[in-house]
Amino acid sequence: MISKHLERKKLTASTLVVLLFGFFLFGHSLLAGADEKHVVRLTNIEFRPNRLKVDVGDSIKFINKDEFKHDVYLVRTANPNDVLLTATTIESGEATSVTIEEEGLFTLYCTIHGGMRGKITTTDSFELTEEEKKRAAAKKVLPPIVKTGEELFWNEAQCHQCHQIGDRGDGIRGPNLSDIGFRSRFRAEKLGLASGTEYLIQSILEPSAYLVEAYTNDMATVYQPPIDLNEQQIKAIISYLQSQGGQVDTWAIDIDAKKLQTKPTMNPFKNGDPERGKTIFTDAGCPSCHTTKPGEKKSSTAGPDLTAIGAFRNWTWLAESVIDPNAEIGSNWRYTTVFLKPESDGFQSEKTVFGFVRENTEEEVKILLEENRIATFSGDQVKRVEISELSKMPTNYGEILTFQQMADLIRYLQTLKGEQETAGQASSAGQK
Repeated sequence: MISKHLERKKLTASTLVVLLFGFFLFGHSLLAGADEKHVVRLTNIEFRPNRLKVDVGDSIKFINKDEFKHDVYLVRTANPNDVLLTATTIESGEATSVTIEEEGLFTLYCTIHGGMRGKITTTDSFELTEEEKKRAAAKKVLPPIVKTGEELFWNEAQCHQCHQIGDRGDGIRGPNLSDIGFRSRFRAEKLGLASGTEYLIQSILEPSAYLVEAYTNDMATVYQPPIDLNEQQIKAIISYLQSQGGQVDTWAIDIDAKKLQTKPTMNPFKNGDPERGKTIFTDAGCPSCHTTKPGEKKSSTAGPDLTAIGAFRNWTWLAESVIDPNAEIGSNWRYTTVFLKPESDGFQSEKTVFGFVRENTEEEVKILLEENRIATFSGDQVKRVEISELSKMPTNYGEILTFQQMADLIRYLQTLKGEQETAGQASSAGQK
């Protein structure tokens, strides 16, 4: 149905000479993919373009411009079980080509990164017919536990603090969970797990076992305070995640109850004074990089949003973040230097811009400046981009704060619950 080949963009000098010789000798390029009519770039965790009109027989070249791998997967939109291109790994700098040999509307996914989706059509329309929509809706009848899981995800369980699902929510710490119900089975196959459900369980109970490309190990322990979910609540959330593009199978959700009984470590900062901690937070200059104001955009500040940090982070994570900010730096808060090309030839030196990377592709670089505004540069303006491995947050708070001051600060951060505080969260707060 589909012909494909995998190619490497990075060529040795000798190989390049041979290929160029072939070009001039035979009058056509031997560089693989030169005959593709359409090119789709995988960049900034997006397909560009993400909507493509083609004719039957047209070839499409997918080029990975990101610094990490993607898995490209193509199915018929009206019937996702009709797979036209099985999950194909494209490493950074590599490409793969396919030829569309059927009429229809097709959906393109990256099985690693949620929200990374595109459509390819040979019919001039990017929408299903009304009849196709009715057939798809008739197949989707969800059990009540899915609704329970949805309510938990977007409220008490605090999952929304780190994750989006498609365009819903504004969490940016963790990967987008769009279509995770069907993508989970590909992750399971890569990891040698028995099923997509097993992968979902692992992602919640052992999040460090597998990290999605471009993200860091930054997930809370949901079965301990302050979130403190029980077994049934975790099952409900997994059912909700199964429903995102997959089949809900509650019987397959087998959770190790012993793991949930793991005792949290004793909190040495439990006697801190939150009012004194708030003063320390302000006097130390923390508001210059972090917001604690509900409603402010999470990506608009130099440091992570702390509006509801106490609702989903325990004291150990908070203490480590204060004492050793380099231990885990979120992908959106890496300090970056952008070197710009001189505006003219001659002796003019390159310019530099400093900030936090928000987008870094061949076409465009976006940097959050320290005064909380975005600077955008086209690819032809940029000479190179250097991303620091160190946090911009001071690393000496463990030395300049007394134990009591540290306890006060941690206790204040634990009181930050945002706008979503519930009875369940208030109960968890009393267990700290």
